[in-house]
Amino acid sequence: MIDRMARVRRGFVAGLLAGLTASSALAAPPVDPEGAVVQELVVTAKIRGPAWWRVSSSTSTVYILGSPGALPKGLKWDSSATARHLDGANELIGPPRVSVGLGDIFTLINIRRHFRSKAPMENSLQPALRARFLTDRAKLTSDPRAYSSWTPLAAGLLMVADFRKQAKLDLSEPQATIDRLARNKGVKIVPAGIYKAVPVFRAAETGLAISGPACMADALDEVEAGSERIRAAGEGWARGDVGAALSAQRGYEKCVNSLPEGADVITRSMNDSTATIIQALGKPGHSVAVVNLRTLLAQNGVLQRLKAQGFKVVTPDQ
Repeated sequence: MIDRMARVRRGFVAGLLAGLTASSALAAPPVDPEGAVVQELVVTAKIRGPAWWRVSSSTSTVYILGSPGALPKGLKWDSSATARHLDGANELIGPPRVSVGLGDIFTLINIRRHFRSKAPMENSLQPALRARFLTDRAKLTSDPRAYSSWTPLAAGLLMVADFRKQAKLDLSEPQATIDRLARNKGVKIVPAGIYKAVPVFRAAETGLAISGPACMADALDEVEAGSERIRAAGEGWARGDVGAALSAQRGYEKCVNSLPEGADVITRSMNDSTATIIQALGKPGHSVAVVNLRTLLAQNGVLQRLKAQGFKVVTPDQ
């Protein structure tokens, strides 16, 4: 039980920080801040390996890697440019991370009960959605009762977590490799922000009834898209093909987009990443940053904000 809840927490929080949006449960359908990317930035890198952007001030440069957030296990990618950029770097700016304190544990356990369903969850779904759920559940597990004791929102996230595990998606990469390279070179690692977990879960708690069925549908979209699409996106990222890297099904992300206050979370993430990079551009020398690919390329995303501040942006195809 504890392990299962930990998976819900990890997957839900990771989804929010990957670039997810929402609005009040009573408001109009939310506009996804990362739903539209700047097409001029969807390029193919000239240099071998993942695509890097370069942002410069008069005295400093920040090399920015757009990260997919996760990669298929065992996928080989050329990290030579990463190692080169880290040589002599002032710091490595990482994605925002979530903080869970000891005092938060009891609150999270109490919140958990709001994600439970007393009756079989599938009985609350519309017939077409219920049929899809039953079909897709059989693809993930032989347990005929799996996911039934959770609300549609939590069940959908658990299904996606199981699907990504089945698809052998490594949630620690490429960040783990980049962090290891930075530590080996003595480069300080600085997260763009630190967010507390409890407010994030409180926001999800308020939107269960409205968001649940939509989240289930979006989760099933991802399961039905299949693991090959995930693999293709990872391989595209590794060779610097930004369009291919963005091609994975966004079912999970679209799900979290429907949660209350989600838009505030991703907007905060964009603000913090931009501000941390601007701060680094004020220091002589150079730094390295890792930013979620859609957070980086979105309309009014990090790169557009930096350009609007007057900084020079060089794209990977230049």
